[in-house]
Amino acid sequence: MSKKKAAIWISLVIIMLLIGWLNIKTPSNPVWLESGTEDNTSFLSDEYFIGLNDLFEKVRNDHKKWYIVDGSNEIAARAVIVKMMQDLESNPGALINHENSTRYFETFDRNIRKAGSITEEVHFFRNKLNSYSGAPVSLDDMITLAAEGKWKLFSAKYHRYNHEGVKGALNLKFISKDGRFEAVYNSETGEMVTDPFNMGTYNYAPGSINPLKYYKHYTFDKQPWKKWGNESGVSFEDIMSLESGHGSSEEKNNSKEIKRWIKQRKEELKLE
Repeated sequence: MSKKKAAIWISLVIIMLLIGWLNIKTPSNPVWLESGTEDNTSFLSDEYFIGLNDLFEKVRNDHKKWYIVDGSNEIAARAVIVKMMQDLESNPGALINHENSTRYFETFDRNIRKAGSITEEVHFFRNKLNSYSGAPVSLDDMITLAAEGKWKLFSAKYHRYNHEGVKGALNLKFISKDGRFEAVYNSETGEMVTDPFNMGTYNYAPGSINPLKYYKHYTFDKQPWKKWGNESGVSFEDIMSLESGHGSSEEKNNSKEIKRWIKQRKEELKLE
């Protein structure tokens, strides 16, 4: 093959890849706005999840193109995400203590990662999902759950901002065993912190020291937070404008005390 023909073939391949990439990045695709299905399947039933898989395959096949990177997987994942959001909005109580609740979260998160990116609406949907964490209102009850290994104390670096008279240095973050849910508490009030500056949020891709998992956490959780904040009306810049108590001697002493408290509770539970 001559150099000229080789150059032409290389150019064609590049064009095909670019077309596919542009298709993935197109935000106006109607599938992102509509699930494309209407059925009477009971929400959260086994058949419901089978239906979600069928929806994914149908949308993917409908959008398959002849070029290599056609974006069909991303479009199909977005269709599933929209349907699951609509279904939960219509049946908010169904997810509480349901035997397939974990399956809902796993399916939703998996499609978030398949979609490749998220919108502002999907980002804020994390708050609705985190409301199903089952985290107790009081810090004392959370200490018990941490002692039982159901939740664990985690770094609260980005949850220690002074707000409305509450000392951020005394804020503590706990995450569920699977890393999906978060809950923030203040040791002085003994209660959960829910303000939009320090609140706990849901993780579409729990963080990890594993490079690939960290990248996913940054892409689907941390980067959107920096772009949109925790709630509409409170930007990342608003959060960063507050004074943080992280790293102070008060924060370090408080964290040590909470660790001691959890250890003590573990010993108490062994005696029961």
